[in-house]
Amino acid sequence: MSESELQIGSEDQSVTSLGTKLLNVFVSPGQVFEEVVAAPPSLANWIVPVALVCLSSLATLTAITSPDLAATAANQLVDTGKVNQSQATTLSAQWQNVSRAALVIAPFAATIWSAFVVWFMGKVFLKSRFAFRKALEITALSGTILVLGAALTGLLVAATGETSARPALSLLCFNLPQESLVRTACGLLDCTHLWATGVLAIGLSKLAGVTFKESAFWVFGYWFVGRGALLLLG
Repeated sequence: MSESELQIGSEDQSVTSLGTKLLNVFVSPGQVFEEVVAAPPSLANWIVPVALVCLSSLATLTAITSPDLAATAANQLVDTGKVNQSQATTLSAQWQNVSRAALVIAPFAATIWSAFVVWFMGKVFLKSRFAFRKALEITALSGTILVLGAALTGLLVAATGETSARPALSLLCFNLPQESLVRTACGLLDCTHLWATGVLAIGLSKLAGVTFKESAFWVFGYWFVGRGALLLLG
């Protein structure tokens, strides 16, 4: 066998399946992203991870919500004067359908937006040029971590009986009222979101050809600014 044939064989062996990539994102994201950056664009690399996030979110919604909970939430809106009783009745009946629609649309919209932010960071701040499609693949694969987050949320809700339970610092704040600013802030510090952000920073470093420290500065900076804005708006 010639040297060129050996090289082709080794290249074929280095290409991993999408399922392997999705699993390896949890343990060796750097290797996954190096392969993605070097390979031709793949639609499946971003469609499948986002679809998994949608499915896991829908499963969690089914596990943590009930008609009684929807009715209680609608009545709270009536008490605050945001809707009238007729609107509350309609909202209570359609709560699940509206929530399901939002959980299908939101992950795709969030992934596309986050990919744009990553592409913008690379182009403007890190002075690097890479295709938006590659940023989309890296962002979506990083989001696979959120599937684990959805599963943990469902387990925490089942274990604590608190529908607001999340794998976040808010687990330590159940004694505080729901409207407490401290509890809200702790709820935004979700462990799986931080993990996914760190993985995304690794992805940006591979895309832009910079150190993890450089990419993490911008990715985590954007994450904390975004969480701060949510806290102020809340």
